[in-house]
Amino acid sequence: MSYLHLPRLTFSGDFLSDVSTVNNDTQHYNNATFEPSFQLPGQNSSNGWWNPDGGATFGFQNCQVMQVTAEDGTIITDSSLDGVIGQIVTGGEGRNSGKMVDLDPDQQMVSALWGVTFRILNAQNELLLEGKIKPTSFRDLQLRQTNGGQPNGQPLGGTWTSVLDDVAWGEKAIESPFLQALRAKTHQNKISINLNAFGYYYVHADGRFSLGRILGSIGPWFEGEPELFAPARRLYGIYKNGNVFAGSNFLMNEEQARLSIDLGSSFPVSDSIGTINFEANLYVAVSKNALAMDPSESDVMIPESELLIIGKVPYMKGVDWINGCSGIVDINNISIDIVAALENNQLILVAVNNDNQFLLVAREAIGGYVCRADNFVQRIDTRQAVTVDIYAYRFGKPMPNQGISLALEPATPDTPKENNNPPISATYGNNKPEDGLQFSSYCTTNNIGLAHLDILGNSIHSPRVYIDGQIYWIDYSIENIPADSAMPSVGKRPLPMNVIVNQNMSISVHLRDDFEIPEIPVWSDIAPVMIQFANLYPIMSKFFINFADPNAVVAKKEILKFAFTRDIHDPIYMPVTRDLSENKRLTILKWLDNPIIDNIDLSKAKDLGNSVAENVALESKSSVTTEQQQQLKTANKAKNGSSIRFPELTNLFEF
Repeated sequence: MSYLHLPRLTFSGDFLSDVSTVNNDTQHYNNATFEPSFQLPGQNSSNGWWNPDGGATFGFQNCQVMQVTAEDGTIITDSSLDGVIGQIVTGGEGRNSGKMVDLDPDQQMVSALWGVTFRILNAQNELLLEGKIKPTSFRDLQLRQTNGGQPNGQPLGGTWTSVLDDVAWGEKAIESPFLQALRAKTHQNKISINLNAFGYYYVHADGRFSLGRILGSIGPWFEGEPELFAPARRLYGIYKNGNVFAGSNFLMNEEQARLSIDLGSSFPVSDSIGTINFEANLYVAVSKNALAMDPSESDVMIPESELLIIGKVPYMKGVDWINGCSGIVDINNISIDIVAALENNQLILVAVNNDNQFLLVAREAIGGYVCRADNFVQRIDTRQAVTVDIYAYRFGKPMPNQGISLALEPATPDTPKENNNPPISATYGNNKPEDGLQFSSYCTTNNIGLAHLDILGNSIHSPRVYIDGQIYWIDYSIENIPADSAMPSVGKRPLPMNVIVNQNMSISVHLRDDFEIPEIPVWSDIAPVMIQFANLYPIMSKFFINFADPNAVVAKKEILKFAFTRDIHDPIYMPVTRDLSENKRLTILKWLDNPIIDNIDLSKAKDLGNSVAENVALESKSSVTTEQQQQLKTANKAKNGSSIRFPELTNLFEF
């Protein structure tokens, strides 16, 4: 039942995410056309976008426990009743908690948390609870701020759901009744965690640049459940094109006659810290008749005779309510008749207008169907096989022996250089070649509603020319179930901003290029990767090492070998983007063990076709003559006015 089950803890505060934005632009991956201006701050898609010097760091800031809900439904906000109230929620000790990274510049809608540690500490800095968040990508990206994202710049919010692995319970945890109950209730010493993030600051305003608001909750995890989404029923927004209350999880516990609904990911807020100015009285209800209304601008009224009212949503205006309970509402002591009715009928969210009419705000899907892939984001190497778990539910119950249909989305077209804005390079489409991935078009669920999809990565060779590998989308659906227009659209990229994007019906795959490890690698074998890394992550060149310079790489080879041999879940793992194929990583390590700096064809730089970083790397080679060095300096000067030199500082990594 995941984080919606009891006992449950909620917390709120800020999160820091200083993602690098140079790598947001596909054209910036072209080493041959990379310009120095791409590492300078800009706006939207100009220069290096809004944060070129980001280091992809993710961490909790100013977060604290707000309330706990006991197994009997009692809400506790008084620290004298449970000492965990008011305690600190933070990340890993002694360093930033982890990383937040995109899958690819062509798929930035599944930003993932990697290497994030979650801890609860008391005022004496003593550990109460610690766990590692299993890497997870956000879903349910939806419009949150009614002010259009002012002044922070980003009106959207997203949700990360995962589990805490390797949970450690501090000695002081025994003093918290909640922590003791959670430890006894959860399975396999894992804990479910949900994070709703919104209000992110792109702009330098209010002293909150690169900060956002986060609403969190933890609860028990049970064997047989997914780890990266809640096995819950769902509401989809209908009112005003689905722009409010667009996607919400809810759980009906029949045995305890309790409905738990999470509005923390969807409740409209008027600013970046969660202020609610909503006016209407909201109710959750059961619809006696099947509803199939599409999201629209027109009001949809439901006669009171067709409803069974469950209860009122007890929200309050201002910032305290949503930041206190993370937007999760529990309605207890539901009547037997309503519990029975909800078993096979849609839940709806309605607002009561001044004429006591019921306005439909959100509804459950027709038939109560939910189909979601658990590990829906995959990074695959050549000849690597992965298994994706897909769950199917109907009105919250697993669907055994149910067929799931799968299909690769159609290939998207290339864009010629002259049609790009700005016209720097050609950009290349996705989902091709079609034979890059091998998978069945059909799979079947087992007795707990779980189907396994095996995907094999075949050999591909630079279909996007200057970007490693390819992005593929695999759509899936419950067989023989008509599509519900209220549920998110798939099969078209990009999706319009007035619908929920990145919902439950597609799997995102980054298939990496086939690459053979050289017997004796030389610099030119790894130079394209290292130069691209220097281009896309200027913070590394400014504060640690210029990856485009082989001599600089050799000087730091021991620390680099350490970083390139970390587990991929480690926040220190390199590259930070997690997009390097295993063979390329092993080639870099092999070169670091025996660094051979070979000659590079200088003719490539004569027409200024190289990037500045490439020319800097060539200029630094001991094999280059004084005359050739001057040629390179002249080439660089023609591109940006001076050759690039970065100071080398060694404190980027805290080893």
